[in-house]
Amino acid sequence: MSNRKVIVIVKNSNAFEPLFNYLSSRDIIYQHFEDFESYLKAHDYKCHFLLASANDLIEIHKQKERFCRSQYNSTYILAYEHSHQLDRLKTSLAIGADDFITLPYDPELIGLKIESQFKHIKYLEALYQADQSAIVYKNMTIDPFSKQIYLKNQRLELTQSEFNILYTLAKNPNEVYNMEYLFHMITGQKSLGDYNALMTHVSRLRKKLSQVDTNHHYIITVRNRGYKFNPNVAELY
Repeated sequence: MSNRKVIVIVKNSNAFEPLFNYLSSRDIIYQHFEDFESYLKAHDYKCHFLLASANDLIEIHKQKERFCRSQYNSTYILAYEHSHQLDRLKTSLAIGADDFITLPYDPELIGLKIESQFKHIKYLEALYQADQSAIVYKNMTIDPFSKQIYLKNQRLELTQSEFNILYTLAKNPNEVYNMEYLFHMITGQKSLGDYNALMTHVSRLRKKLSQVDTNHHYIITVRNRGYKFNPNVAELY
């Protein structure tokens, strides 16, 4: 199906044997590691789908004082945890995970999430293929090819959805993007009137921007319409 890889970090591989069987049946490449330490030492595969426990993500975040997505070269992070550990799942999302599942899990559901994400990445790659030139503002550089954003010479640690939102807005700074368009862009689904997921991504993105540049608001909310980039904070070169 794809040359992308799924990385699964779990101590007991037997617990995820049904998932491994499902991935094999769908010709999805996967690799299992017992812990983050062995994973970080061994892997050399970029742009993969990472499946790890919420607890492991939280612990690695504590050890490194922040969750550094670029170190894991992951385009999508799926956290798993038992259903009675909702606080851990919420924390894992707050520090960088993109989605979660509860245990006991359904291997087909995880497999479908993975396939859906790979299709979404393929769509985005095709979308950006015709426009690979970097966007350069006075204090911000956005490179759609490497998916890297630098603000005041500091590289931002953004999730895939956060990058896509900021890149889309900054590419056309005078255009207001409606909520439905942005929601579909980051999820591939219709919102059915519920934009909480989009609003959460925008809130986290604003927070990361303000941590580097406290003087400017880069994303403007246009009431009853959507969001736009603030062209007044930085002139295009």
